[in-house]
Amino acid sequence: MSDTIEIDRRLGRGVRYAAILTAVWTIPVILGTAGHFFGEMVSESGRESMPREHIFAHSFAMWYVWIPATPLIFAVYRRWSLRGPTWFKAATAHVATLAGLFLMQSFTTLVAGHATGHIPPFVTWSMNMTQLVVNLLLYDLCIYVSVVAIAYGIDYAKRYRDRDLRASQLETLLERSRVETLQAQLQPHFLFNALNAIAMLVRRDQKQEAVNVVVGFSELLRYVLDESGTMDVPLSEELRFVRRYLDIERVRLGDRLNVTIDVAPGVEQAQVPNLLLQPLVENALKHSIAVRPDGGRVQVRAERRGDVLRVSVQDDGPGLPPDFVVGDAHGVGLRNLRDRLAAFFGAKGTLSITNAASGGVLAVVEIPYAVAAPSATRVPAVKAG
Repeated sequence: MSDTIEIDRRLGRGVRYAAILTAVWTIPVILGTAGHFFGEMVSESGRESMPREHIFAHSFAMWYVWIPATPLIFAVYRRWSLRGPTWFKAATAHVATLAGLFLMQSFTTLVAGHATGHIPPFVTWSMNMTQLVVNLLLYDLCIYVSVVAIAYGIDYAKRYRDRDLRASQLETLLERSRVETLQAQLQPHFLFNALNAIAMLVRRDQKQEAVNVVVGFSELLRYVLDESGTMDVPLSEELRFVRRYLDIERVRLGDRLNVTIDVAPGVEQAQVPNLLLQPLVENALKHSIAVRPDGGRVQVRAERRGDVLRVSVQDDGPGLPPDFVVGDAHGVGLRNLRDRLAAFFGAKGTLSITNAASGGVLAVVEIPYAVAAPSATRVPAVKAG
């Protein structure tokens, strides 16, 4: 049933597209024939210089060839760019398309002329084409360039609309990310554990450490809720946020938590989506360290590979079940991160979660590498005890 519906939908789109093209290329037919008849009306002789049937047949033969040619021109324009290394292929394809169009025009106009009797039977295709080279080729070239310009305008308008839509989606996703990240961090057990950790430090008369935990917790809230936050930040800010988050978790987990952060030189200024790392780190803690009496190890890495920034979080936990699929993950953090990567980068932003070769789970985010602009949001570097 779904296949039938999809076929009907595609057929409907094709019929609408053909109808639009037919209507568009009928306009010059009407204008051309009307102009010819008007010229005959105002001529001094007042007599027809060309049979009416030939006027109509010639106009249809000359202009309706552009109906199948238009989608072909659009396809050539979108397949090869005239800028960059494909310019020669693009130029060759456009010249070949124009040549094929012109040859088809010469053939259809000749057939129309023979059918109406306006062109003598002894006139061959080559003879007609030679005449059209002088009278029509430059005209066709101008029309062809106009069609390419229209294709460019349509694509530019579409990119402009998509960019506005994507910006709107990003703003919505960022706000949702803030709320959902706050919800994930302020689950009752997390808040209870944080308060217990503070109480424990106070009972031990470790007041400075307790103050540091309170300050760190407040900084997490401030970072998530700050209305001046941007959609993308330097990787260094994300790392600072994650370190603050780990400082609080370390009070609860103690020596069970072993985290290493390895960032390649110069990568810290890479531009990344806001709240990129925290869901991956939290997922690693939740499924590998918090459930094991002896704790475990989490390794955060960031490196540049050509034009791609690769950020990974690996743990040494029990690993993923055999039927795990990242696209089916229902966790708030991972689902939100996947949606934001798609909104930011489309197919160029990927999230993969697999079992690591050395054991545990390996989560990898790959996005286009770009240097971040100065951000308005900063997480103060408050020293933890």
